[in-house]
Amino acid sequence: MNDRFEDRLRGALRPVDPDAGFADRVLARIEVQRPRRRRWQVPVALAASLILGVLLVNAWQAERERKGLQARAQLIEALRVTGEKLDVAYRGVNSEAQSGSPDDNAGA
Repeated sequence: MNDRFEDRLRGALRPVDPDAGFADRVLARIEVQRPRRRRWQVPVALAASLILGVLLVNAWQAERERKGLQARAQLIEALRVTGEKLDVAYRGVNSEAQSGSPDDNAGA
């Protein structure tokens, strides 16, 4: 039983030459089913890529400018606080100098 099955299988799977015109029919079906590119698709895709690139660069520059302005504001605040602290220190030094400490007068 097993040998008969294998013989039938070999017979069913033996190579068969295609009939005349087979290749032409296959190529004709491929040509009909092939999606055709329209001439406008490539320029539209390039234009969209260019616009997207410009928008991304613009957004990157805007973010960079925002961070620069934020850093500038922080620097101005730091300079203001430093100025206030230096002013307090200056007034403290000057008030001691004007009151005259006893140690300075003892040596004279």
